[in-house]
Amino acid sequence: MTYSLFKKLASGLLTGDNVLPDDPEVVQMLVQQALLAVANKADSLHLMTLSTTDNVLRLAQGDYLIRIPETPILDTDILDIDEELIPAVARFFASYISSQKGGIHVQAANRSILDYNAKTWEIQEHMEAEAYKVEVESLDYSAPDTEWNL
Repeated sequence: MTYSLFKKLASGLLTGDNVLPDDPEVVQMLVQQALLAVANKADSLHLMTLSTTDNVLRLAQGDYLIRIPETPILDTDILDIDEELIPAVARFFASYISSQKGGIHVQAANRSILDYNAKTWEIQEHMEAEAYKVEVESLDYSAPDTEWNL
């Protein structure tokens, strides 16, 4: 999703409440805070890396790290997170601005993250079960150049 569309989504979530700040730098910093909030809680596949030279936020599954998402600057920039996590980012962003529904936005964001994490964990468990069936001792997360033929 582009930064421009994201701001429209956030405006929609804030209908009947506060409006987006006029200062684009304030909006940009609040978006970055929302991205960081989601990256701290979700195992974002888009942000997973093995590179220790990236700006690392935290550890993830296996040997993977979660890198810090890039801050959008231009309206044409694509948000640096999984498309499925954008609603959670928008909800955290709205919670920072809302005067009436902050708690509702945080709850919705956390619910989205739990759903997303459940899907990624389910995929991982399925892959491990399939690896067991074909007698692979473990999935080697530290070797992404190796293809799994399950």
